[in-house]
Parts: sequence; structure tokens; C-alpha cells
Amino acid sequence: MGEIFGLAIVRPLGLILLGIFKIVGNYGLAVILFALLVKLVILPLTIKSKKSMLKMTALNAELQQLQKKYANNRIKLNEEMQKLYERHGVSPMSGCLPQFIPLPVMFGLYYAVQQPLKFMLGFGDEVLTELAGLVGVDPSTLNYTGQITIADRLAQMYVENGGAWPQSVTAITDGQGELLNIDFTFFGLNLAETPSFINPSLIWLIPILSGATAFLSSFVIQKMQQSKNANNAMAGQMRMLYIITPLMSLYFGFILPGSIGIYWIFNNVFTCLQEIILTKFLRGKMERQEAEQTARIEEEKQAKREAHRAAQLEQAERAKAENEKSQNAKKKKGGR
Repeated sequence: MGEIFGLAIVRPLGLILLGIFKIVGNYGLAVILFALLVKLVILPLTIKSKKSMLKMTALNAELQQLQKKYANNRIKLNEEMQKLYERHGVSPMSGCLPQFIPLPVMFGLYYAVQQPLKFMLGFGDEVLTELAGLVGVDPSTLNYTGQITIADRLAQMYVENGGAWPQSVTAITDGQGELLNIDFTFFGLNLAETPSFINPSLIWLIPILSGATAFLSSFVIQKMQQSKNANNAMAGQMRMLYIITPLMSLYFGFILPGSIGIYWIFNNVFTCLQEIILTKFLRGKMERQEAEQTARIEEEKQAKREAHRAAQLEQAERAKAENEKSQNAKKKKGGR
């Protein structure tokens, strides 16, 4: 990972995570609140993306008609599709771009959770290497999961030393970062521990819940995006994600520390809630706008019909008056 990315994104996120941890005093709860905070920060982008996706979904019927009509003329099809998008004020890319913008934040959060000593407490590589040697951790794992293990073993040393840091630790870290005891215990689970396929234990709950909530998240997203005119190809892709995403979450939950699994679990839960609330709110708003527009168009048509009817009536009255005038003129002329 580049130093610029680490300094510009990951370190600030690590400081925010550290601030939350200091307030709540529980690492697991801090990770959950951090996941919620990230969701709230990128909410405007999510809303923009959701609006675009709903608009695109509403156009599926017209798009399918164009695809049938110009199946043998790709150039004409693209022209007509572009006209359709312009007519409805939709950009196909507008729904995708906001989804890519939060990715650096998501990666930054991952690294902040994965490497707490560097990005939360601010220790440099030299200090981390010395701490790894002190607690018996392979220095080659410092950029992977080693820092969580070091933090966990330092916490054990802190407790065993009567709630004070041993001189061997302070000699390494003195003045080079914020030495803080991080207790990874969360509801009886050690979030610094990595679940093992071959050693069943209570921490298996984390990867299992990670896979289950990923499945639930995919299911909710699929249901919220369904429409009567859904694109078959898009629906097929969603079904693939519906299967692959939970399996990946389950697998990674077994090869990464529990703290990262906790983040994924609650990120999935927040995603489900966000998807349900936004879809119902935005779809309801769009339906109200469409109903208002339909009513306005109908009123305009009714007004035109009444105006046309009034004009016809006026014309008929004028013709009748002209006819009566002509008849009276003839009578007067005949009377002479």
C-alpha cells in the first residue's frame, strides 16, 4: 500500500477509530460505530447512485423495445438509447461513479482495522519491528494481520503487569506513538483471533454471521431492485453475486482476524437497512412525482379538449347566427 494513501486516507480514519474507541472503551463497539459512521458519510453519494439506478430500472421496458426494434442496427440502437436517456435526464454512468468514490474509504477502513498499531496509535515501521520481536510475532506479517496479534499480546502484558506497561515496552515506544491498551474482547470473543477451519470454537460465529449477513444483504438488494421489466442479463448477474458474495465473506471470515469480520457483519446489516429505507423512500417519491406529472398532463389534455369543444360550440353558434341572418335577409328581400 502506498505511503500517500496511508497518510492521506488510512491514518485519518485510524485516528477517527481511535477517537471512537476512547469514547466507548470497547474495540468491537468502536468498529461497529465506525462502520455506521462511514455509511452516514457516504450517504449522499449512495442516494445519488440509488436515484440513478431506480430511473434506469424504470426505463427497462423502453430499452427492451428499442433492443428488439434495432436488433440488427447497433449504431441506430445506441443513438436511440442516448436520446431516451437525454429525454428522461438519466446518465448510465451516474449510477456507477458514486459507487467507486467510496472505495478508497472502504479500503482505508480495512487497513485501519487490520493495522491498528500503525494507523491508530501511530507507530513507525522500526518500532513495529522491535515490538514484533518482543512478543514473538513474525515481522513479515506486520502489513497483514501481525499488528492485531502484537496489540493483543501487548494487552496481555499490560494486564499481567498489574495495569501498567512493562519497561521493555516503554523503552521501545517512548515518544514515538500513543501507547494504548486495546482490549479485543467482545461478548466473550477475542477479535484479535483468526477463526480456524480445523479448530471449531465459538469464534466461528463471526465468519458464519459474516456469510449469512452477506447473503441477506445480496437478497435485500436484489429484491429492492426487482421490477416487472427487469433486464434478464442484469438479473442473471445479480443472481451470481447473490451466491458468490456470501461464499467470499464466509471464506475471508476464516482467514482474517475477528475484528475485520465484525466490521463486515455490521456493514452488511447497515447496507440492508439502508437499501430498504432508501428504496422505499426514493421509489415512493418517484411514484408521487410520476403521478403528479400524469395528473398535470391529464389536466392539460382536459383543458385542451374543453377549449376545443368551446371553440367548436362558438363556431357552431356563429354559423347558426350567420345562417339566421342570411335567412332573415332573404325573407326581407322576398317581402319586397
